[in-house]
Amino acid sequence: MSQGVVISQPRNDEKGRQDMQMNPVVIQPGYLGMQGQPGMMMGPPPNVVIPYGLPPSLAYLQSLDLIKVHQILELAEVLIGWERNNKYDICNGQDQKFLFAKEDTDCCTRQFCGVMRPFVMNVSDLQGTPLMTLHRPFRCQGSIFWCCCLQEMEIQSPPGVLQGRVKEIWTCCVPKYKVYDAQNQCVFTIVGDCCYCKCCADVVFRVFEGDNEGSEGSEDIQILKHWGGCREVFGGANDFSIKFPANLDLMKKVLLFGATFLIDFNYFEYRGNQ
Repeated sequence: MSQGVVISQPRNDEKGRQDMQMNPVVIQPGYLGMQGQPGMMMGPPPNVVIPYGLPPSLAYLQSLDLIKVHQILELAEVLIGWERNNKYDICNGQDQKFLFAKEDTDCCTRQFCGVMRPFVMNVSDLQGTPLMTLHRPFRCQGSIFWCCCLQEMEIQSPPGVLQGRVKEIWTCCVPKYKVYDAQNQCVFTIVGDCCYCKCCADVVFRVFEGDNEGSEGSEDIQILKHWGGCREVFGGANDFSIKFPANLDLMKKVLLFGATFLIDFNYFEYRGNQ
């Protein structure tokens, strides 16, 4: 018999919070409800312990070393140019969908603010259970002449519980971000290519652990924006992959995953908004 996933179950009283590790709840394999569906994640989730307060569905993310983010092509947006809320399928390395992300922005904000618009991105599992919320406030686009009001985004998981922030760092031409945890400690520095509008080629964002940058980013941790061909040229639908070691801390994976959406809006949403 396959083993279940051990989830630390929070209780409402103070005593429950103190002895929560002594009262685990065993979730049996298949609890994500995705078996047997084409293109969906197959097999049981990994045997891991989820940190206190995090949604149980994030258990599957703990075992992955690659996440793919596929923006869903909106035909109405392509045909009439009417900006719609962005939607994304989140898949594992075998393109099996296990999460879904959807922007929640009102119509007027989308049409008049374009790529600079503030947004809320809701991430849920395939049963509709909320897992994460990404909050991006309104900020002016940074440039070599404008070094204040740079882009930032707040990452919550579960919704309402702050887990970290992503902040854009001013540079002359190279995209650069700092990723902070809930204690405001810098856990990653993300640096992109000087030319991030490449045709027929992938764009690599190097990821350095901590606040320091070396001459080379880690090959084990990268964010790649993939060339999407016609999907990208005509529909502005972008594809990303996030690569990291399977044993990387779960919350660090969540923070890198969230940072990918800010990178997408800052640099690769222009074709879909023109």
